[in-house]
Amino acid sequence: MKRPRRVRWLWLLAALAAIVAVAFAACDGDDDGDGVVSGDRIQGGELTLATIEGDALDPHFSSFASDISLQRMIWRGLYTLDASNEPQPSMAASLPDISEDGKTYTITLRDGLQWSDGDDLLAEDFVMGILRTCNPDNAGEYQYVLTNIAGCDDHFGNDDGFDEALENLVGVQAIDDTTIEITIAEPQPTFTIILSLWMTFPAPVHLFPNSGDAWPDPGPSAPGQLAFNGPYILTAYTPGDSAVLEPNPNWAAPNGISPTLDKVTLRFIDDEAVSTNAYRTGEVDFTNVDLAQLSAIKSDFEPTGEYVRVLFPGTVGLQMQLTHPVLGDPDTGLDVRLALRRSIDEFTENEVCFDGGRVPTTSWIPEVSGGHPPDAFEDVIGFNPDAARAHLEAAGFPDGEGFPTLSILVRDSPSNICVAEFLQEGFRTILNIETTIEVVDGPTRSARFTAEDFELFPGGWIQDYPDPENWVLGLAETGGSLNNYNCSDPEIDALVEQARFNTNNEERLQQYKQINELIVTRVCGIGVGLHLANDYLIKPFTVGLAENARGLDAVIAGDWIAEAWGVSE
Repeated sequence: MKRPRRVRWLWLLAALAAIVAVAFAACDGDDDGDGVVSGDRIQGGELTLATIEGDALDPHFSSFASDISLQRMIWRGLYTLDASNEPQPSMAASLPDISEDGKTYTITLRDGLQWSDGDDLLAEDFVMGILRTCNPDNAGEYQYVLTNIAGCDDHFGNDDGFDEALENLVGVQAIDDTTIEITIAEPQPTFTIILSLWMTFPAPVHLFPNSGDAWPDPGPSAPGQLAFNGPYILTAYTPGDSAVLEPNPNWAAPNGISPTLDKVTLRFIDDEAVSTNAYRTGEVDFTNVDLAQLSAIKSDFEPTGEYVRVLFPGTVGLQMQLTHPVLGDPDTGLDVRLALRRSIDEFTENEVCFDGGRVPTTSWIPEVSGGHPPDAFEDVIGFNPDAARAHLEAAGFPDGEGFPTLSILVRDSPSNICVAEFLQEGFRTILNIETTIEVVDGPTRSARFTAEDFELFPGGWIQDYPDPENWVLGLAETGGSLNNYNCSDPEIDALVEQARFNTNNEERLQQYKQINELIVTRVCGIGVGLHLANDYLIKPFTVGLAENARGLDAVIAGDWIAEAWGVSE
């Protein structure tokens, strides 16, 4: 059973290498190497893209890919990651000047930056973006990424909320209109990468002068209340329906690439079966594929080049709320969690619900991201009905007797509903326990996960930046801001503290591998099951989506560089 899985993973790695090689080769015509722009791209035109509606417009709060996909179309930070995942200047004029002790970053902005409304984009706006993420009243889901900024944790962790004195101690300041100084507590090899992420995007101080000022919720009036510094501006927003983007007249074009489209319409469609049908009928020019019909889609669209698959570091499984008295019981909870995980046949789930479009795994961190091979923990958490029943009996629930009815929370799409029904049937037939299924829309699912209002939640993680710490920090340590399943393990916490600022890179990477093993084998919030791939349908007249599709994508192909999108003749 292990050997076929290992062979398949090696094949997929080879495919990924081929995709990356093609992407790099296609970049030869782009002076900066930051993204592919075809000579066929014309001035003008429109695109309509199917996507998932997010939960918030606020980059200093958000954590879901659907939010982030839109946010980096309309805002950009000091740096961006290129096709090699290396940080490059964006709103900054150059890479940071770092002090000898590695603790002070001095960053100079590009000349002449402006917000979309014409106001000057200044150093204070980038300072405000970081302060908003550190502000406990804003409760930024990604604050944990900024924990090394001096004073950020002290402010964020203040139980009484915003405190001006504590905010003044956060280690970020504007030296002048174009110079930012950031002080970190310990040298951090990944800190410049972090300055490319959305939680450090600038905030328009001229509109929101205080770090606790609330940004508008997604709605019709939201576009007029905001200013933007990305390639596009948000001109319309209709909840549950669509958002409209138009080119930003004040886009700085740091990579030499500017939008050519007149308009981009984002259609909010939770159900990939619906969006796939909309693609077939010409209503949308792009969609994520309904994996329940992947074979038919590949048959219809692979010959035309419209079907695109991009492998990327992402892992999903069954997330479990450890505040639940049964799932998180300090004495018997591990046996319960192992019983649930070992009753899930991830190979069959992949074929039934995703038409083979994912990769069965027993590792949280993918091997390419510094984790373990997919079959590494097969003997501990892999599908095994006898072991699953034995674990449930050891927890005090022989043959499911006395086990409570748990709820599975999923987004309203065929593949997600299929997963829930597959899990439900497996739990019933193997463990003799019952579950219910709650089907909700995308924003509700996101909000409930953030509020920790769930029991069982099929979901997972997509890598934000290329380092194994991104799979651990905030997600696995006690009290982490994205640890919505409430994993709490003293051994994991100790290793996180050792690895977080360890400048011995070989040792640091080994510590993250140890953490990966503990997360998996102790089912610390997630029963790992599948690695991911993005499967897209993209109309042949589009430019810049398929060419720039890679692991940096959040939801839409090439959404890390939306300014490269366009249409051909």
